[in-house]
Amino acid sequence: LDGADLSGEVPTAITAMFWAGEELPMVPDTRLRHDQDFLTFRFAGRHHAAPENVRFHYQLVGYDEAPKITRDREVGYSRLPPGDYTFRVKASVGDNLPTDRWTEHHFIIQSPWWRRPWAIGLFVLLLTGVLYAFVRVREDRLRMRDRIEKEQARFQLEALRSQVNPHFLFNSFNTLIELIEEEPDKAVEHVEDLSDLFRNILTVRDKELITLDEELDLVDTYFKLEQRRFGERIRLVTDVVEEARSLQLPPLTLQLLVENAIKHNTATDDEPLVVRVKAGNGVLEVRNADRPRSGPARSTGYGLDSIRQRYTALSERPVEVVREGGEFIVRIPLIERRP
Repeated sequence: LDGADLSGEVPTAITAMFWAGEELPMVPDTRLRHDQDFLTFRFAGRHHAAPENVRFHYQLVGYDEAPKITRDREVGYSRLPPGDYTFRVKASVGDNLPTDRWTEHHFIIQSPWWRRPWAIGLFVLLLTGVLYAFVRVREDRLRMRDRIEKEQARFQLEALRSQVNPHFLFNSFNTLIELIEEEPDKAVEHVEDLSDLFRNILTVRDKELITLDEELDLVDTYFKLEQRRFGERIRLVTDVVEEARSLQLPPLTLQLLVENAIKHNTATDDEPLVVRVKAGNGVLEVRNADRPRSGPARSTGYGLDSIRQRYTALSERPVEVVREGGEFIVRIPLIERRP
């Protein structure tokens, strides 16, 4: 730079721009990253007669509200936000007023990618999608919970009805009358078993799940009552591994399957109805000879469809109902004990 001209103007130049000590290219409209926000500007202005009297007027347009004055030949800025900036400087000697001509350098600090319009738009879309999915999932869960509660209530009601329906009571009392006349000791046992059955039903009917061991006890009592009526025409065979006894299922599920097997199939002295109950590998299997009665069978009002529907809310594994080899087979998934 040469010294001041005859008008007293001091030639000024911006000689360098630094970021964290690293010199940056002085190209027009320099574009910087969002993290290049610590900048230092170096400039020069020479006056041969009185160099010590040179003052620099500078301003970072877009950041400084007004120009500032310094005798130093560099100034720094830190934590500059993203934006459009122009650093400008001019010099004067002593109390002389500077010229109106600035030396300028324009640069841009870019926003981080997550603050750019396309990213914000994407975030809004993603957030909208997440909120929509959350609302849908919540609504689905509420509907599922409502359906489970209704199904559970219907299950309990129908199961209880199936046990206290007049047909069952009529047969039980007929059996009791016969026992009173022929075997009074067994009549007392029959009354006790009948009482135990209804007491157990009332105990478990409000539970969502009970252990297979509890259900087997209830089925044993029920089958004793039915066997006093049918005698050796019906038989119950159980094969349950020990570890399966602590697994769970909805109350009265097995009892209802055994009841349906007896109710809807023929049983004679020559061809007794054998109901086989097997549990292992997390599955409860009930099978019997498929010999439907020729006449219309009485229904409990509670069928396999209700069991299937209830299990859709309790287990990912389905209830299987198959007919093969002359047998009717139902496979029920057993559920791990819940806390």
